[in-house]
Amino acid sequence: MFGEITMQKRLNKIQYAEFQLAKKLKKVCEIEGLNCFMLGGAMLGAIRHEGFIPWDDDMDFGLKREEYERLYNVLSTGKYDLKVMSYKENNSHYYPLKIVDPEFQIVSENSRDKEKNYVWIDIFPIDGTPNNYLSRKFHEFNLLKDRALLKLSQLNTIVAVNNPSRTTLEKIIITLGGIINTEKLLDEKKRMDVLDKHLNKYKTSDSKYLVNFMGAYKFKEMFTAQIYSNYIKYKFEDTEFLGIKDYDFYLKQLYGDYMTPPRKEDRDKHKVSLKK
Repeated sequence: MFGEITMQKRLNKIQYAEFQLAKKLKKVCEIEGLNCFMLGGAMLGAIRHEGFIPWDDDMDFGLKREEYERLYNVLSTGKYDLKVMSYKENNSHYYPLKIVDPEFQIVSENSRDKEKNYVWIDIFPIDGTPNNYLSRKFHEFNLLKDRALLKLSQLNTIVAVNNPSRTTLEKIIITLGGIINTEKLLDEKKRMDVLDKHLNKYKTSDSKYLVNFMGAYKFKEMFTAQIYSNYIKYKFEDTEFLGIKDYDFYLKQLYGDYMTPPRKEDRDKHKVSLKK
């Protein structure tokens, strides 16, 4: 009890709410026999801080596509006390599943409409790719095209147009998309369905390389199937979550010198805050 109170004081409200969601998700996956493991900032936080990155409030998890679909099917029945947001439920503009806490509404400062949302954790599908090199490159091109068209259909809703880490090309495309008003030209649901079809094209069990394409780093999150298939438990705050066993290889590919914290000006790109 004392440890819980101490942790609650140390974490900000968004972090604490996300952590409670993550523990509920962990319990569901254990009951259902699903391997749900930390990705990205959650994995980095577990290794470098044994919990949240102090200036971040991001918790990302992943499952191989087949288990990801099983989790979605279970959660969408309402069997467990977890609110799910998915484009398939027509209650989300995001492709990956989100588990949300309706008690805490947040506002994104990066979106043009200062989008209102709830505290959430992201759950990403880990997808298969072609084993042939040239076929894989063609598949990558198609996915990048699908993702770009989807983002152009969402410029005024969820696209983080003010994200400082965007490349010059991305900034030009976003500017032109705003001028042309691509949201009226492109149907978001159709773009989601096309992307979903292409992501589901290759089974993870048949693929030498797997990818979290909908993650922040796109194909930088492509690894051999072995990396995305071996997990161990890591301490995270007062509990343990599954994470990638070869964390060093994984984190180096994503972040380089991952044990060195970034400069202050490069921290907190999400720009979200609790609604007052």
